[in-house]
Order: sequence, then structure tokens, then C-alpha cells
Amino acid sequence: MSVSKFHTLLLLIGITFLSCSKKDYEAQIPTYISIDKFSLTTDYSTQGSESMSITDVWVYIDDDFVGVYELPANFPILKEGIVTVKLYAGIKENGIAANRTRYLGYAPYVQEVNLVKEETVIIDPQIIYEPTIKFAWLEDFDNASLTFLYNSNSDTIINKNSVDVKEGTFSGQVFLDPDMIFFEATSTSLIGVPLNGSSPVYLEMDFKTNQPLTIGVYLDANQYAFITLNVSTEWRKIYINLSEVISTNNIGATDLKVFFGMQESGSNQFVTNPEIFIDNLKVVHF
Repeated sequence: MSVSKFHTLLLLIGITFLSCSKKDYEAQIPTYISIDKFSLTTDYSTQGSESMSITDVWVYIDDDFVGVYELPANFPILKEGIVTVKLYAGIKENGIAANRTRYLGYAPYVQEVNLVKEETVIIDPQIIYEPTIKFAWLEDFDNASLTFLYNSNSDTIINKNSVDVKEGTFSGQVFLDPDMIFFEATSTSLIGVPLNGSSPVYLEMDFKTNQPLTIGVYLDANQYAFITLNVSTEWRKIYINLSEVISTNNIGATDLKVFFGMQESGSNQFVTNPEIFIDNLKVVHF
């Protein structure tokens, strides 16, 4: 190859490289989307409290999955123009940080936005419960009577408390004196909840406790513990997925109750003055 032809080839390669590099570079300039938090609106009479704990946002743009981001979030999007943004609320299922999932109980937030390179779009997602969801149990402790049953051996009951409340007028309080060693309360029978694993079943609740509290289910007369809530000095919201414990252990059962309990034994000693507060209990399913 002659020198002149070699130089011409190098020049063409260089022009092509520079052209592609510039194009590729420009294509990577993003728009940013900023989301601080979700807001939940409920029909209080049929859906209960607006208490929630949404930790993540699942993002879809024009129905393409973009990613999952911890809130508050600010993330780049490599698209331009008018797009449809769909945001799903993400939770820590069973209170486990490693078990992050979309919460199917909440409907997605949908908004059309204009994406412009290097600009930030602020979105304030306001959501509601999924319209198809069913509420099998609501207990906020603000009604005259409470919807609990008690084990015949339970040393105490759930009392209405107005001093330490998540929201509203009352919360539920369990207090054990030094000579008390056992507490167990259940919901009344939960009607219409699928017991074959065909639909997710969640217990939502707010709690605050100085003593671990065990939660599980009764399927007919059989009891199955599922999760133990750890000590928390501040009010916490938790979403407990009961589907697995129900479907795994159900063999022809027709009756479901949720139980709350604790028992002192040789391996499980109570703290001084065990005290538990609970509020905004919901069992939801599809």
C-alpha cells in the first residue's frame, strides 16, 4: 500500500471514529427523575388508616422496566420526549431489608412527563389501594369494642391505650405484670380469605414493643407460628406475607385466624415489664 493511500485510510478511520464517538456520547446525556416519597389516600371507613412504609420505587417507562430505587431517589433516564411513567410502591416484606418487593396491595401511580436532556423531572406519586383488593379485617382500636378472641390460658388481654398511639385516638396495649408468663390473642374468623395459595394474603400493622412478639395463624384448630417481631422503641409499619404459611400448612382447613402471642420459658425470659403496642391492623387479599 502506498503512503498516500495509507494516510487516506487513517483519515477515513479517524473521521468515522470521531463521528461515532460524538454520536454515542450525545446519546448518553440523561434526563433525571426525582422521587422523594409516596403518599397514600384511603377510604377510612372501608380501607382503614393511611399508615404505610414504602421504601422503594419500581419504575417503568412506556411499560419498559427501568429499575428499582431506594427512596428518596434521583436516577438517570436515557430517553427524551413525552413518555408514560408508571411507579409501583416497594416494601421490605416481613420487615426484612433483603426481601424487597412490589406491594401488590397498592395501585401504581401513572403520569405522562416530558423528558429533556440534563433536566430533572420531580414526581410526587400519590397512590390508592388496588381496586380489586379485599379487606378481611380492620382494627384501629378507635371503635367501642375490639375484634379479638383470647386463649383460655392467656394471662392478659389487649387494652385500649390513649397515651402511646400511632394515629387516631387509641392503640392496642399489652402489658404483663411480673407474675404473668403467657399472652395470646387472635382475630375473629377471617371470612373469604383464600386458603389455597391462589392469592397473596398480607397482614399490615404498626407496632412498638420492648419484648419480641410472635405472629402466626390458626387453620381450624391448628396453630402455626410464622414471624417474630423484634424489639422496636419507635413505631414501625410492617407488611407480613401470610400466603406461604397458609398454603403450606392448609390441608382442608376452612377457618383462618391471625394470632399474636408470647410466652416466658427457660429459654425465653421476658424483659422487666413487657409492653407491646399495636395499631392499624389489616388483613388484605385479592
